[in-house]
Amino acid sequence: MLPIHSNAQRTTLRDSMQQKMQPISTVSLPLSSSIRSEQMNRYSQVDLDNAKWLRIIYRYLDLSNDKNAPLYYPVQPEEGRTNLFMMIFRLLSDEKINAYEYLDGNEIFTDKYKIKFKEFLDRFNIYNEVQNGKINVSDVDIPSAEVVGYYVKEAYYFESETSNFGIKTLAICPILVRQGDLDATSTRYPLFWIPYDEIRPFAMRMSIMTSSLNNVMNSTIDDFFRMHQYNGEIYKTLNLQGKAMAQLASTPEALKAEQEKVEKQLKDFQDHLWRQEKVIPTPRSGKKVKKTKKAISSTSSEQEKVSMRNRRF
Repeated sequence: MLPIHSNAQRTTLRDSMQQKMQPISTVSLPLSSSIRSEQMNRYSQVDLDNAKWLRIIYRYLDLSNDKNAPLYYPVQPEEGRTNLFMMIFRLLSDEKINAYEYLDGNEIFTDKYKIKFKEFLDRFNIYNEVQNGKINVSDVDIPSAEVVGYYVKEAYYFESETSNFGIKTLAICPILVRQGDLDATSTRYPLFWIPYDEIRPFAMRMSIMTSSLNNVMNSTIDDFFRMHQYNGEIYKTLNLQGKAMAQLASTPEALKAEQEKVEKQLKDFQDHLWRQEKVIPTPRSGKKVKKTKKAISSTSSEQEKVSMRNRRF
């Protein structure tokens, strides 16, 4: 079981990048020609296969954290507003997106692991009725209140051709937390993985409020993920052993130290790139100075995939 994450404040790479990114939801230009549109297109067209450096990071977003609250509230739809899981649930029900089994290992987005909505409902005891061949679930029966966290898979990448360093959200996994009748503690149940590109067209149209001090709905779910406005601690990195950090650290203190080490590695890598750009002298002879970067490859070991498909909760 993963640790409960603290809200300790520290400067990370994601914090520094977020500060450099100007909020773009309030740009008044037409969407087709606005800065917002250009940034979204650039974000969606990133080809990670061409990255010269890549680091895959997994985070746990605790929705009790104030920064992550826009994903949780309102728990039930009100005044045309809904939360992220309610949107995902309805999209799955209407067969507008695909979701894939949570595996105890890597994510596999193939037809073999695509979830069947009725089986998913029965596995987690979500009340539903079938009328004229269509599955109906009332809003009050959707376990929106129990989904109190998300796993987020991120890619930190560097493209040497464009000298572009960025972070891209690859996939998200809702986490349902339940306590059995005879259990003293609550248990996390990862529901399924969804490639972020599956929900992105809908996230772009879903307005959210991101501040208690400013109640204007001037942002979207897509802004929230694209601009990394969430706060989540690292629970895993893609590594040769395929292990989560909790499996590699023997104590809570060691786990926290390992998380902070990875955050520092990410920030130091970008700082190194910026320092390189600053120290490159301006050519006087008219000849261009070619900048080179050492490519670092990332590999992962194959391991047995254990599906949640046959488990009932």
